Amino acid sequence: MDREELETEQAHLTMVYGKLLAMERSLEERIRSLDATALEDKNDMRDNMRFDYADDETTMETLAELEVWNRYIDTYNVESDSLGRDLRAVRKLLEAPYFAEIRLQFDPSEEPESYYIGRAGIMENGREPMIIDWRSPIAEVYYNQESGHTHYTVEDREIAVDLKLRRQFDLAKDRLISYFDTGIAIEDPMLLKSLSQSHTDKMQAITATIQKEQNTVIRYPDVPVLLVDGIAGSGKTSVLLQRIAYLFYRKRKDLRPDQVCLMTLNPVFRDYIDEVLPDLGETNPLTITWREFLTMLRVPVQPETEEERIPDRLRQIREGLAKLSPEVGDFCDIMQKDKLVMSAKEVLAVIKEFRQFPLGVRRIQTAAEELEYRVKNRLRHLAENAEISQETDGKMDTVEERRLENDYGGALQNIRKYAWINVRRVAQRILGTERISEAEWLCTMLELTGACDRNMRYVMIDEVQDYTRAQLELLAKYYPNARFMLLGDEFQSIREGTVSFAEIEEMAGEAGKQFASLPLMTSYRSSPEITELFAALLPKEKKLLVNSVRRPGERAAVRVCETQEEYDRELRGLIRQYEKEDGLTGIICRTAYQVDRLATTLGKEAPIVVGEQDVLPREGVFLIELALAKGLEFDRVILPDVEPEAYPDDPIGRHCLYTAISRATGHLTILAKGEMSELLRQV
Repeated sequence: MDREELETEQAHLTMVYGKLLAMERSLEERIRSLDATALEDKNDMRDNMRFDYADDETTMETLAELEVWNRYIDTYNVESDSLGRDLRAVRKLLEAPYFAEIRLQFDPSEEPESYYIGRAGIMENGREPMIIDWRSPIAEVYYNQESGHTHYTVEDREIAVDLKLRRQFDLAKDRLISYFDTGIAIEDPMLLKSLSQSHTDKMQAITATIQKEQNTVIRYPDVPVLLVDGIAGSGKTSVLLQRIAYLFYRKRKDLRPDQVCLMTLNPVFRDYIDEVLPDLGETNPLTITWREFLTMLRVPVQPETEEERIPDRLRQIREGLAKLSPEVGDFCDIMQKDKLVMSAKEVLAVIKEFRQFPLGVRRIQTAAEELEYRVKNRLRHLAENAEISQETDGKMDTVEERRLENDYGGALQNIRKYAWINVRRVAQRILGTERISEAEWLCTMLELTGACDRNMRYVMIDEVQDYTRAQLELLAKYYPNARFMLLGDEFQSIREGTVSFAEIEEMAGEAGKQFASLPLMTSYRSSPEITELFAALLPKEKKLLVNSVRRPGERAAVRVCETQEEYDRELRGLIRQYEKEDGLTGIICRTAYQVDRLATTLGKEAPIVVGEQDVLPREGVFLIELALAKGLEFDRVILPDVEPEAYPDDPIGRHCLYTAISRATGHLTILAKGEMSELLRQV
């Protein structure tokens, strides 16, 4: 590094840091002043507000006055939220103001201009950009990694520029540690430094080290169905979170966190990723597992059904519903706590009044409106000592509506949530079987009621290879207006009956939706030696495309023990050795049964066990089932029991071994007792 240029860059950093400190102080003072004013106004409201509900007229006056005060409070809240966001951004930048500089020449007759890129954007004096947000259009030049003549896109218009400099910084607050002028990703010193750091219990944002193929996914045009097909360790989940942050930035005026749903496989992984978006200044979206999605829709737990038969049975439900003649057993009593408001027989009578419609959404929704009208009338007579006004033109006034909702909301909610439909029996009658799966129950419910979430605009599904076709069909049905981003690796599918990527493309075509598929073939997680080992389990044509950008490390240690005593001694020695190391060491077992068996065998020396409701430790050694380790990565991995029984030479066994090996970043030990899996002998 040139000494004079180093001093120039340090001086620039010192200047920027000083301005950020001044902004922090100014924002803190504005927030204190706003809070004081808001408190004063709230006290004034408390002292002068008169709550009078003596009659309808005074009630309406009270409500109108409350509405005025609520608007004042909302104004304060909006301003407070805005100042709070700015303060959080400034404080985040104070940790490291920026991570890159690009020097662009827009016209040969003009001098090049420098732009500094950070995790957030900050304007100086409200006009000139001091730091450019990494998601801004001009920052695309940095991530494209093309020196010389290049371009970036603003609202579908290409801006041609000449990239004179692409510089990366390693900063700690106001101290410049080093900088690098970089061209292509494989020579990226910042990336290699980032990859060499020990792993913790939380995923870190990759903003400063996003690579070209990853950037293509993050900034890809908004299509109805986007499938990202990435090998193990290619940064799929990181890219997914960066794309969510990118969408929030590009659509900041009209996209809210509650309009994005992130489907994740298990709570362990959700906890692992929950700090990435807040670190980028964004709010986490709705993040749920499939099981939690079912709970949200009140789907009862059902017996397992053969997955390969489910798509045909869902089609049978859709086709058979319209032909079904309703019976009393298809419905339930409507109750208000322990009081019967309307019997199932009476519900059936209402349903039959609308026989001009086939059994389905239109008939059920029309009947629901009629049921609510009749139930409200019955509830009026159940009210004890209530002074409720008489109906006017067949409708109840506002006061009566509010009182019914407060006192008898249970029965009304049961109607609105379609709790009066015996969904299970309807499905049983159509399918002609007692055994109804959760997917079949949910399909029947959606086809009957039309229940859906039209507010959701994006559904992101991580590890999509572990979902079934039926699950994806039901998610598309429930979120009809959403665009889907699906990320996965077909070769990490570790159970039978899951969807293939060809089927996903087929489903998009059948729905008439535009489909795009993007590859991620570079491993940023594992050393070249470990990458070569797990890539050897892939088909030849796929294996040839895989590469690793990490520095060379050590080969995997493969140990076959002749006796149980030798095996136990080897495993205990590894645990004692790794307990002294920094970072995380995962002992990954093929099944939960093997986890329990190994913990019992090790006794007092057993590491902690990470279960589905647990979080990862910050460091140290732990036991975990393979299904829960998916998507995670550890500095060191021990694979015990890599024997034919645990990893048979079949597609699922191959996928399981590929997934397990690829959790390791730099150190991998494979243990077997007596006989090694044929899969390892082959590679």
